[in-house]
Amino acid sequence: MSPMRIARMIRTSLAIAGAALVGFHGWLFAVQVAAGRLEDPWLVFRWIAAAALIVALVALRRDDEPIWGRKSIAIWALAAVLHGPVIASDFQADFNSIALPETVVTTVLQLVSSAALAVSVWLLAGLLLQRRRSSPLRYATAPACFGAGGRERRSARHFSSRPPPLRS
Repeated sequence: MSPMRIARMIRTSLAIAGAALVGFHGWLFAVQVAAGRLEDPWLVFRWIAAAALIVALVALRRDDEPIWGRKSIAIWALAAVLHGPVIASDFQADFNSIALPETVVTTVLQLVSSAALAVSVWLLAGLLLQRRRSSPLRYATAPACFGAGGRERRSARHFSSRPPPLRS
């Protein structure tokens, strides 16, 4: 499999994961608006902070900074900290708990391991598909006979002990 094809598969996987993430957060925001939960100032603050983190990531991307560079990692860590109180508290309670480092680390590990599994399965499927296309099944045209032991029968000899005589 060519490196260009692998890079395209990874980009496609990341685009699908990003679209799912944006879709989920859009749905979550719509549900909170419909339920009237945006009266809570801490919830509004979290949504504004999330929007600021998105703006910061887009600004880094426009400046040709790597998505896994130092500045980007700091933004990703802030996003993980932003999710900590939601995970630590129950979803119906107010913002009254402290972000636990264990919760944040567990969440990040689950996200990274799930993403690694999804990319691995995607790449394996691509490799198997290419192998299936490039090497068709080939069957042996000559029969293969092997003795189970002992000496081979004399009548089974397929070769001559000397070359044929020359014609003059």
